[in-house]
Amino acid sequence: MSMSEQVATATRDNAMAGVAFPSARTDYVGSVATFVILLAIAILWQVRWGTIPDTSWLIIICERVLSGERLYTQVQEVNPPFSVWLYLPPVAMARILSLAPEILIQAWTYLIALIGVWFSGAIVGRAGFPERASLSALGPAFFAVLVIFPGNVFSQREHLGVALFMPLLALHAWRARKDAEAMPGAAIAVFAGLCGSVLLLIKPYYAVMVLASALLVATHRRSLKPVFALEHWVIGGICIAYLAAVVLVYPEFLREVYPLLVDLYAKSGVSAHVMAYYGCAWLFLGFLALWCWPVGRFPELAAVTLAASAAALLPLFYQAKGWPYHAYPALSLAVAANLCLLALPRMKRQSAGLLSYLAYPPPALLSLAIMTAFVLNWVTQKPDGALVSTIRAAVVEPTVATISPDLDTAHPLSRMIGGRYVSAGANDWVGQDATTLYLQAARSGDAVRAARYEAIMTRYAEDKRRAFDRLRPDLIIFKKDDGPWTHQLIEHFGFDRFLTGYRVLFERGRLRIYLRNDYVRPDPPPAG
Repeated sequence: MSMSEQVATATRDNAMAGVAFPSARTDYVGSVATFVILLAIAILWQVRWGTIPDTSWLIIICERVLSGERLYTQVQEVNPPFSVWLYLPPVAMARILSLAPEILIQAWTYLIALIGVWFSGAIVGRAGFPERASLSALGPAFFAVLVIFPGNVFSQREHLGVALFMPLLALHAWRARKDAEAMPGAAIAVFAGLCGSVLLLIKPYYAVMVLASALLVATHRRSLKPVFALEHWVIGGICIAYLAAVVLVYPEFLREVYPLLVDLYAKSGVSAHVMAYYGCAWLFLGFLALWCWPVGRFPELAAVTLAASAAALLPLFYQAKGWPYHAYPALSLAVAANLCLLALPRMKRQSAGLLSYLAYPPPALLSLAIMTAFVLNWVTQKPDGALVSTIRAAVVEPTVATISPDLDTAHPLSRMIGGRYVSAGANDWVGQDATTLYLQAARSGDAVRAARYEAIMTRYAEDKRRAFDRLRPDLIIFKKDDGPWTHQLIEHFGFDRFLTGYRVLFERGRLRIYLRNDYVRPDPPPAG
């Protein structure tokens, strides 16, 4: 079929669908303009959340590593080193250009989102999918899933990983096509493997998403050959090299940090209703996909994307933390699968069974499902402007430390006030989890477990006290009445005596800001 015939067919199918998709001759300038407008909206929209706590802390780590401090020794992080390496390029560039790292981190995130959408579209175009013209028209919608809906997930590791995972799914869909005139070349496979590996380097258990998608393709093709495709060898080789690098360069992570993660972090979770909400949101999107699913056909793009989305539920429920960025891979890809189904011509979207008697779900229903999926991303942890102004009026470039099990207590606040964060870790998660598990074991009468967790709690508290004595931070950001840990720290480990050297600068709700009694605000430099 000639190009003109393909365009005519795509245009006719889109007309049958009742959806006005542009043809392949859509003005390139207009397409670029749509992306530019979306990008401008996203930048303004993201002001609501600012730099999220996790990203703000990773910026601090990158700056301290670039200044010569050693990761896992002088500065502590709970994640493997790739979480830091992922942000090192923009932070290093910001240092060279004398810009705020937050600016380049945001630009870095938008760039990765654009790469993910562009590379996915390029693969779809090369594969010759019949719906490629419709998918091209829906490109801004895929981009919006990456830059508008993330909210408080924006610039998270999973957010960046999902953007770069999309080309691998497009490649899997290409391999699933039985009527494809040609299979992907080596260059596309290698680059798709490089992109897809990022999500696994962030957290290895996202490998289930690659496996689920690849096995679906193998089942459809009735051959194991797709499982051993070049892109998977690339991913495997990168992961093996990464593991070797961690063992050789950062043995402290496997020796000291990882055992604590298994013993403490993995045993903490959130209430069941938060996890149930995510499950229901995914089922809503899955139901809409079923509604749109074509009878007797295998929609390759939607199928592999939905398979990866379903597999992403396993890490979500395994972690059981309930944080929006943990749910983002599953929910964002479920939305993407629905968009792929929307791109199919109407006559190929007809569902079987009872749903065949219903009209195609209206856009309002899909919009409702998307809002349901991302409503928890609306919550902002951006510090109050009055708090920032109060602190800035009292101090100039203070050294900052924290007493809190929550990451968002001191981050991004410490950077917003122009402070220099000096604590080794971002928060007191070790103390909090060890204290909680110690109290649980003590109440259950398990003396052995209680003694083990008490030892961890005591060692952490004593190390923290010695660090505070040595650093004497100008500001201490304290979250009071926040679980058993802060009570233990104040009442049993001498922090009440240490805090006598500080006065309360600001207090609201559970947040209290201490300023060192002998702190003297430096005079501003003379004009000129």
